[in-house]
Amino acid sequence: MTNEEPLPKKVRLSESDMKTLTREELCVRWKQHEAYVQILEAKCADLNSNDVTGLKESEEKLKQQQQEASRRENILVMRLATKEQEMQECTTQIQYLKQAQQPSAAQLRSSMVDPAINLFFLKMKGELEQTKDKLEQAQNELSAWKFTPDRGPEGVGTVPEEVVTSDTDMPCPHPNPPSAQARQLLY
Repeated sequence: MTNEEPLPKKVRLSESDMKTLTREELCVRWKQHEAYVQILEAKCADLNSNDVTGLKESEEKLKQQQQEASRRENILVMRLATKEQEMQECTTQIQYLKQAQQPSAAQLRSSMVDPAINLFFLKMKGELEQTKDKLEQAQNELSAWKFTPDRGPEGVGTVPEEVVTSDTDMPCPHPNPPSAQARQLLY
C-alpha cells in the first residue's frame, strides 16, 4: 500500500448482517477485512523486526557491559589480593623488626658463643679488672698520706720543722710518696 491510499478499517459483521447481506457485499467486506489484516500483519512484522533488531542490539550491549564489568571486577580483585599480600609482608616485617629490637636470652647467649665477640668481651673484662686494680692501688697510696698537723716523726704530736717550711721547699714526710698515676686519678 502507498501513503496515498486510505488505511482500511476494521470490518465488523453482526449476525443480522450475515443474514441480510448478499454474497457480493460479503466478498467486498471479506476483501476489506483481508486488507486490514495484511496491514496489521505488515505492521506487526515491522515492529517485530525492529524489536528483534533492537533486542539483539541491546543484548549485545548488555553482554559487552557484563564483560567489561567482569574484567573490571577481576582487575579490582587482583589489586585487592596484591594489596593484601603487601600488607601481610609489611606485618611480617614489622614483627621481625620488633623481635630484632628485643633480643631474647637465647640470642644473647648465642652472641656470647661467637668467638670474636667472646674475645672482645674477655678483653674488656681484663681491662676493667686492671683499671679496678690501679684505682684500688692509687686509693691505698693516698690513704697512707694523711696530712694532719699533729703527726710528727714519732707521732708525738709535734710538727717537724721541715714540714712547717715554705711550700716550695717542703720535703715529703712519708717514705713512700704517691705515684704519678695516683696523682692523675686525684686530679
